[in-house]
This record gives sequence, structure tokens and C-alpha cells, in this order.
Amino acid sequence: MNADDPWTGLEPPASAEIINAKRIDGKHPWNFFWARSVDRKCLLILQCSAASAPKGKLPKLKGIEVALSEPETGGSVMVSLKLTDNQHRDIFHRLCLDIVQAASAARSESEAGETFLARTWRWHHLLRGGSDSRLSAEEQKGLIGELLVLERYLIPLFGPADATGAWVGPTGSPKDFECGRTAIEAKARRGAARPYVAISSEHQLDASGCDGLFLYVVELDAAPEDAASAFTLTDVACRIADRIAAEAPAVLERFEGQLVAAGFSRDDDYSSFRWISGPHRFLHVVEDFPRITPAMFKSGVERVRYDLSLVECEQFRVDDDFVRGMLKGGGQ
Repeated sequence: MNADDPWTGLEPPASAEIINAKRIDGKHPWNFFWARSVDRKCLLILQCSAASAPKGKLPKLKGIEVALSEPETGGSVMVSLKLTDNQHRDIFHRLCLDIVQAASAARSESEAGETFLARTWRWHHLLRGGSDSRLSAEEQKGLIGELLVLERYLIPLFGPADATGAWVGPTGSPKDFECGRTAIEAKARRGAARPYVAISSEHQLDASGCDGLFLYVVELDAAPEDAASAFTLTDVACRIADRIAAEAPAVLERFEGQLVAAGFSRDDDYSSFRWISGPHRFLHVVEDFPRITPAMFKSGVERVRYDLSLVECEQFRVDDDFVRGMLKGGGQ
């Protein structure tokens, strides 16, 4: 592929309803295009069927718009990157080439769409200015809790592809995991802390549309310096990435993109935050489980946050095998 600026000589269209585009490479397996908008902005476009379009939250990048069009006649959509700040043109070009090259190995149009989004998320840290964006200690614990569900339960049950597909929390879903009609919300807490977990919205423990909803609570504590079993957030992320690379390498792009969407960057140093994992529990969220849901109040009340007493929830505790059975019955 020619490394020169691909937008040179590509004229803008006559109206906003049209995009002037040229296919990147006739030998590329997927429909990627260099394009210009009516305001002369440079674009990278992937045209695909609506069913193959990436489902995740779109990243917000410095000087770049990420968009997904409405389905056109015939059911096709366009996933696009648009350069809004021309001073980032060189970086934008490198990002586009990286996406196109990574997507060339995709085995399906759907996988190409996922790769487009995952690669964009991987560039997110660089394109937003490279500021120190390390997760706080509490945010690290929350992400580790989610990763432990992936590692301990979903990947062994479903394999890397379906397991990472079920991890929807980083892309804006109120639940962390949706395995068919069975959902899991993950929480991590200090073992010596008050026996509560923070619920961040009225939707997190709303079981509407679910055949089974579980709250996974794991104890995570700061590790003593001499703790042999201590680990960092990076250790857990790399451990899972290595497993995915060995078992299903095509899924690695999606997983890396989900990590970035969750706020994790491999460029950040988490070595000063070391953790040890303690006991865990699964709580079955059924009809009389203590919680707040949208059905309890009138429209207009939103973003309800509250603390949930684990002591009051002990009667809803179930063992791991029960959860695995529900996941197998209502999962992928």
C-alpha cells in the first residue's frame, strides 16, 4: 500500500449528502475507503452490513470523530473516522493504516468491524494527549473484579471469543456481563471494610429481561510487601491476554480494545499497586433481593447510587456450580 497521503487529490463532494471516496486496496478483503467530506475533512470508512457493525461504545478522540451511520437501503452501514483537527493528520494517517492492516487478518466482516473499533480504542490514550490517566485504586479493584469473572468463569465455560463478547460493561452497558439472558455484575471490596458494596445506578441490579442475574463480590486488599501471591492490574490483564493469544489469537484485538475502553493502558505503570485476592461470593438477584430499580419511581429520576448491605443479602448466596449451570443454560 502506498504510504503517501491518500487524501491528496481526493476532492470534496458537491453536497453534504455525498462522500467522495476511493477504495483503499482492491485486494483487501473488506470494504475500506479513503474519503473526503463536503467540508474537506479526511475520513477512513469501513462499509459493512448492519449485522456486522461493531456494537461497542464509540471512543472520543482528540481531533477525530468516530461515527456509525444509520442503515442505508440494502442494510449497509458506514463506520468512520473523521479528522477534525488537521494538525494531527500524520497521526491520523498512521492510525488509519494500522486499522486497515489489522483488519486484513479478520476472518469475517463482523470481526473486521470489531478490529476497527478495538484498534481505535488502543490509540485512544495517544490521541487524547498522553496525560497521566492511571486508574485510581478503587477503579483498579473494580476492573480486576471484572477480569477475574472472565478468567475464572467465562473463558473456561465459553472460550475466549464468547467470553469477551459477553463482557459489555466497558462499552456502556449497565451490567458487566451479558451471557445470553444471564447477567453478572462484578464488585470488588476490601476484606476489612464495612460489609457493603456501592451500586452506581438503578439499572445495575434490575433483572428485567434476564432469566438470571448475579452479583459477584470478591475481596481485594492491598498486598504486604512480602506477599508471594501479590499481583497488579497489569499482571491480570496480561495473564488473560496471553491465554487468549494462545487459544484464540483473533480475539485479542477485541480484548485489548475492551481494556482501553475500561480505562486501562499498557503504557501506565501500576507496579506500585499490588493486590491479593480473598474470598468471593455470588448473590442471586431474585424478586425480593434488596435493591433499587427503575420501576420503583416515576420517570425523570436517574443515576441513583446507593450502598448495598451484604449482611442483608446473605440469604441470596449461591455456590459457583449453581452460577455455572445458569450460565450454561442461558449463556452463549
